Amino acid sequence: MMKDFLFFNYSWVRNSTILFDKFKSIKGHTIDIVDETSIRSFVPSCKYKNVVLYLHEGWTIPLTNNIINNYCKESVLIQHDTTDFENVQAWSSKKPDLVMQRELTNQTKNPWDCPVEPFHFGIESIYDNEKYKRDIDVSLMATMTNPRRAPFVRHVVELAKGPLSHLKWHLEVSPINTRTPEKYREVCNRSKIGLHYFGNSYDSIRIWELASCKAAIVMPKMRNLSVSKSETPFEHYTIINDDFSDLEDKIRFLLEEDRYKKQAEKCFLDYEENHSPEKYFESYYKKIMKYARI
Repeated sequence: MMKDFLFFNYSWVRNSTILFDKFKSIKGHTIDIVDETSIRSFVPSCKYKNVVLYLHEGWTIPLTNNIINNYCKESVLIQHDTTDFENVQAWSSKKPDLVMQRELTNQTKNPWDCPVEPFHFGIESIYDNEKYKRDIDVSLMATMTNPRRAPFVRHVVELAKGPLSHLKWHLEVSPINTRTPEKYREVCNRSKIGLHYFGNSYDSIRIWELASCKAAIVMPKMRNLSVSKSETPFEHYTIINDDFSDLEDKIRFLLEEDRYKKQAEKCFLDYEENHSPEKYFESYYKKIMKYARI
């Protein structure tokens, strides 16, 4: 017996589970999904045409290596990487046939010298605008997980207390994630403008959540190749300088004559047409199937 795909997954990552499940529910493939809760006891009872390696804890790598090297020698190996690392990582002793890389940029280094394709998760919509009024001019909910975000946050606080103090702001800045999903959903749906700046990664779930609920996004230009014109474009956001020196002017411009509304609507259409879970699965699937054995 031979199945199409074996996925090494994380049980707690909802986005990957949704994505991998679609290989069966939408495309009809035969699959098995093994995660950190079952990897210790998993012994393959069949052959697999393709193996997708996402699970990569220090203690799981010897286990997945054993399975890949002894049971899946002839399988196509696909490394699925949603970490914050810009460079391609090594999670197996076998060279991958393909790496799907979330943080793929023009600067990415690839020690495997194998094909690499850009992607990001299709993030579920948090749109609920019928429940809330769009009464927050500008919002930023920032978890300070990386020091490169700190200067931006300080500048935003200075604007909110100084030249843009007449606006209605929602600012939450914390060294750890203290926001609840309910509060975050409410703030995003009430925001005219949602701010974002690079943290641990260039890509961020926040980008797609803001887009899904018709907020106008203001942020530096995305480096991720996943949103380039040749991939799944994402163009309708307001770009600021990396040193955010033009942030005040960009906020004023969007709020004048309610310009934010037009950009937010275009941003929402970008999300709906290219970046929702359903749409993005099709893009991900096409890339996988260029290399997969079926």
